[in-house]
Amino acid sequence: MSQPPGPYQPPPPQPPPGWPAQSPQPPQQPPPPPQQGWPQPPQQNWPPQNQPPPAPQWGPGPQQQWPAQPMPAGPPGPTLGTHLKRAFDWNLAEIVVTPKEQQQLAAAGVEPRMQGLFAWRRSTLLVALPLLLLSVVLSFVQAGQTELAGYTELGKLINWLPPIALAFVPLGAVIVIRNWTVMQRSSKTMIICWVISIAIPLLVALVPLDYVLDIDGQRQIYLANGYTNDDFNALVFISRLRKATVYALTLLPVVLSVPGGVIKGAGRAKSLFPSASLPGWFLVAVAPFYSMFMIVVFVLIDQIMGNGLLLLGVGLLAFTPWLFVINRRVYGRPLASAEAPAALARVSRPGGILTILGVSFVAIYMLTGHVQKTKVLGGDENKAYFTYVQVLRTLGEVFARSLVTTVVFSTIFVYLVFAEWRTMTQMHGGIKQEHDEQMRALQRYIDDRPAQATWATGPAS
Repeated sequence: MSQPPGPYQPPPPQPPPGWPAQSPQPPQQPPPPPQQGWPQPPQQNWPPQNQPPPAPQWGPGPQQQWPAQPMPAGPPGPTLGTHLKRAFDWNLAEIVVTPKEQQQLAAAGVEPRMQGLFAWRRSTLLVALPLLLLSVVLSFVQAGQTELAGYTELGKLINWLPPIALAFVPLGAVIVIRNWTVMQRSSKTMIICWVISIAIPLLVALVPLDYVLDIDGQRQIYLANGYTNDDFNALVFISRLRKATVYALTLLPVVLSVPGGVIKGAGRAKSLFPSASLPGWFLVAVAPFYSMFMIVVFVLIDQIMGNGLLLLGVGLLAFTPWLFVINRRVYGRPLASAEAPAALARVSRPGGILTILGVSFVAIYMLTGHVQKTKVLGGDENKAYFTYVQVLRTLGEVFARSLVTTVVFSTIFVYLVFAEWRTMTQMHGGIKQEHDEQMRALQRYIDDRPAQATWATGPAS
């Protein structure tokens, strides 16, 4: 009786002459598939069919074998050069925001027309912020070095109030920069900080010297050391002059920045809303006062350091604001958005040239001038009236305050333009008719011609 076939044995390496004989299979079992004698293909390391292939490791664990992919770069933002250019740019309607700024402004719901104002405001404050912080540090250093012997308790407190007040300006600037896509709240905070920085030094300057110095106590000390009463009164008078000079130098950057900020703020508001007449008329009205104010400030300096070059530079700087009055027909009338850039650039270009010439003449005199054989500007305070550090500090503070004041008054004029438009649109029929009649009556005095006949038949007749 035959045995069932055992496991299949592969043939020897030599090819057999024929297929090997197969043993008869039981009818109930199918025969196994024929096996070939040629070499087997290389075995692949396929996973078992009853297990799914392992999922790739995408996480940052130790099994991660994929190379690190660089994160996609975001939209470009403004550079330092962009911020510097914007700080000196007068036409807010032509300021181009970067893609990153546009995304942030659009997310905040800022209209495209207003995006230039928001971007300019942040860039201007970013440029002014380092100078403001440096001014604050130097002010605190100067207050700390002040000899307070003979001061009253109020006088010691007053000594620290001006630097504390100055610190409000960079504080407001930081708040606006952090919330630069929000106009209302940040602008109000900036205005409040700016007002505090001006009001406190003015109040300090108004405090009489008798409340700052212990005059009676110092009098007893001087009389005990052999001084007469007249000698002490002379020393007190000199102290009053010295304090007045210190207050004048402290308030000079504040006072110089206000009228200049009004003019620059009104000019930028006019460039942004050329159809509005209010900013242009502010330019025309404030310009003469700014000119006279500059002359008054430089009168004392000119009398002490009189020089033809200095007089020429101050004269050019004082005449520059009158260009707004000369070009009042351009600034005071509504302009279309298409004609405004060319028209405003044409009338403002001479003012920029005269300002550069005036500053150049003053700088040349400061660097080369002498008063009674003493240099006006030098590195040693014992050999010059002003040191380079003092002048640079004053110029830096004036420049930074001027930028901040320009931002403040630009915001104020934006609100004024909107208030003017809302008032005109809300004027109802009766008041509007009365206003028109009053303006027609005024026309004969302004135009120097008979009033139009149309108003004579109105309801007022």
